[in-house]
Amino acid sequence: MYEHRYRENKLHGQPEFPLHIYRVEHQARVHSILPVHWHNEMEIIYLAEGRATFYIESREFTIQAGDALIVHPGELHSGMDTVSGGTCYYSIVFKCSWLSSPYPDRVQSLFLDPLLQGTTRLPALLSAADDTHTPLLYLIKELLNRYEHQSAAYELSLKAHLLLFIADSYQYGLTRKNPEPEPRHRREYNRQIREVLSYMEQHSRDRLELDQLASVVSLSRSHFCKFFKAQTGMRPMEYLNYIRISQAASLLRSGSYNVLEAALESGYQHVSYFSKWFRHYMNMTPSDYKARYSSGV
Repeated sequence: MYEHRYRENKLHGQPEFPLHIYRVEHQARVHSILPVHWHNEMEIIYLAEGRATFYIESREFTIQAGDALIVHPGELHSGMDTVSGGTCYYSIVFKCSWLSSPYPDRVQSLFLDPLLQGTTRLPALLSAADDTHTPLLYLIKELLNRYEHQSAAYELSLKAHLLLFIADSYQYGLTRKNPEPEPRHRREYNRQIREVLSYMEQHSRDRLELDQLASVVSLSRSHFCKFFKAQTGMRPMEYLNYIRISQAASLLRSGSYNVLEAALESGYQHVSYFSKWFRHYMNMTPSDYKARYSSGV
């Protein structure tokens, strides 16, 4: 499936199986391939095609096909196509607690609890050029393969592979202790941007003005615009349109909405304005997008 995601509070997978894998493909000349967002699950991003730069909190990672990133729960992250040549990546999103044991055994106390409590971190970057990372990258590709085919007991297989992924991270010395907390001003910036992104997501269908958004975090209009661009790489209204277009794309892929219905449902009153932004982000018209992707590929 094709999935364009932003600030997320949705359930990934099912309550009894909290894991889902998203295939995300962007055509050439689409610059922003993942708007800044966060969620409470762990995420493994595997780049299958292209070259891209991802941001996890204040860290920047430029990766190429075959590399992977690990995003810990609660971390702000986003991505851009570095060369605008088109990208395809997979997001493996799962709850860490799903891997826990119901009994306080050694595995839980020595290896899983430190991850759940945030005192130990998995490696942020897995590079195909680093031989030490090869076993972990192999496990990621095996996860993708088993999820795609969903043979008998594939759920058990996926859980086993994730546990092995964590075990190998410890075995090869790739885990690290959680670093010191970021400076107070950085934590405050994170709090503010989370708050305004959440507000924009909740009210994306409403008519939103800059002054209204600035008031959410008690900033002046000019300071808010500078702050938002510095934190997300987008202007506020540009990001709002990205959210709306992402929602519209999802509706068009479902096959249950025509172009006009998708535009109205996403907060647009004029189809021409909707089409302009859709072409800007998707590099094709809404009609072409629906024709290409509404089959659920």
